[in-house]
Amino acid sequence: MSVARYSYINAKLRARKAELLTSEQWDALLGARDMFAALRVLDGTGYAQLVKDFDSATEPREVERVLQEDFSQTLSEITTDAPESTQHLMLWINRKFLKEVIKTLLRLRINDADRETVERLLVPLTPFTREELLTLSEASDLETLVSRLRDSFFRNLLASALPRYKEAEEMIVLEQTLDSEVLKNLYNQAQQLKGLDRQVTLKLVGLEIDLINLMITLRVKMLGLPVNKAEQFLLDVEYRLPRSLCLNAVQAGDLEACIQILMESRYKGVLIKGWEAYEQFQTLRVFEQRFYKQIQATSLDAMIGFPFHFGVILGYLNLKWFETLNLKAVMHGKAEKLDPSLIRRALIL
Repeated sequence: MSVARYSYINAKLRARKAELLTSEQWDALLGARDMFAALRVLDGTGYAQLVKDFDSATEPREVERVLQEDFSQTLSEITTDAPESTQHLMLWINRKFLKEVIKTLLRLRINDADRETVERLLVPLTPFTREELLTLSEASDLETLVSRLRDSFFRNLLASALPRYKEAEEMIVLEQTLDSEVLKNLYNQAQQLKGLDRQVTLKLVGLEIDLINLMITLRVKMLGLPVNKAEQFLLDVEYRLPRSLCLNAVQAGDLEACIQILMESRYKGVLIKGWEAYEQFQTLRVFEQRFYKQIQATSLDAMIGFPFHFGVILGYLNLKWFETLNLKAVMHGKAEKLDPSLIRRALIL
């Protein structure tokens, strides 16, 4: 029964959830005068042991490295503690986060980023080590990088997508390939669950699939690409958002008309908020943030109420991932002495 199966992991995740930063702590971080002051705010949180040795001479990338390692350790521990019957599902949960590391790795290689940028942006999730990621980032070309990936799933998947990338020269080809295959497999695994396990996990995974397809639709429309490009780029799995609606939206007259069509879906509320922000800032990034916030809110909901189901595991990992990204953004922003309002705008809160 699910209570017995999830009792141990649930107790650990409840304790971990209590250590996630509160809105008051985020306000304090944003109000800190510099990065060192922000680190001192973390002295009173669950991050105290991680930041205790940092001082005013600490470099931002040192802090980011510790935050990255903390998430990697958290993911490894939760994978170990998850019920044995869910380990194959945990494999795809791990790959869900690993694909984000690989996306960053590919972007950095394509843009020929310098070593300092690589060290700052790459997240060494297990089984990747920091040294391995740095070595991969220095590969002479994408083909060499892909051929050196140890996970045969990612290696073979990207190798098959490289010819399409070379033809289009668009990073979205590689991103779509990773998102589509990983989330499709995760979704299929979630469908094998039963009861509340299945209901909550499908909702979390399905929401992510639909929001990625919404974002792809908006990007295709903004770039003025033809509908056949949208057909290529959209994930070939859907939850509550029909691919046919996305294709109709791409053919609309302009971005506003495109969004009006997409509002016929179950995502009208988040699209309205995204459009309000877009009118102010004129960047599609605001939609992406609204979508991330929707995933964050749904992940939090998964941890409320009856707690003995797999959705609690995925929900917590999503929350921890977003918190890690937010902390990295705050520390970098403070080091660069950016205005707190600009930093807040970049956060998923």
